[in-house]
Amino acid sequence: MCTGVVSIKIRDMFVQPIDRDIKGVIKVGQTEEENLKQELEEYVVTNEVRKHIGKFYDSFNKSIDRPYDKMGVWISGFFGSGKSHLLKILAALLENGEVDGQTAIDYIAPKLEDPMLEAEMRRAASVPKDVVLFNIDSKSDASSYIDRPTVVEVFARVFFE
Repeated sequence: MCTGVVSIKIRDMFVQPIDRDIKGVIKVGQTEEENLKQELEEYVVTNEVRKHIGKFYDSFNKSIDRPYDKMGVWISGFFGSGKSHLLKILAALLENGEVDGQTAIDYIAPKLEDPMLEAEMRRAASVPKDVVLFNIDSKSDASSYIDRPTVVEVFARVFFE
């Protein structure tokens, strides 16, 4: 007969320390290595995210083979749905810089569980490109909906900055 009592604390059930600093809102312009490392380590790749990342890389890599000047990406969703976080992860993957000794792809690829998609990501990271990441609302300088500049005007301003 077993009479021992096993005591486990809830905090011991989690992989990451539960008292760590967690950013409630992902900010596109926030590039500190510590924040980016946490975002890459803890990014959750759902089936939906995996599908959209696959579509993105399929299109991006087609443009490597046959340059195409009419390619763009539009990310839309409800407030708080993860648009900025996905965009920030995609930018990090395209740049594929090192964060604490690993590349961005090294952090995300195991979560994708798709060797072909990982190969597409590495191919896209290997070609010369510039990644310009910004929040269009914060760069629009509009005080009202009527005064709001066009998307092209905002892109041009950020490009020239």
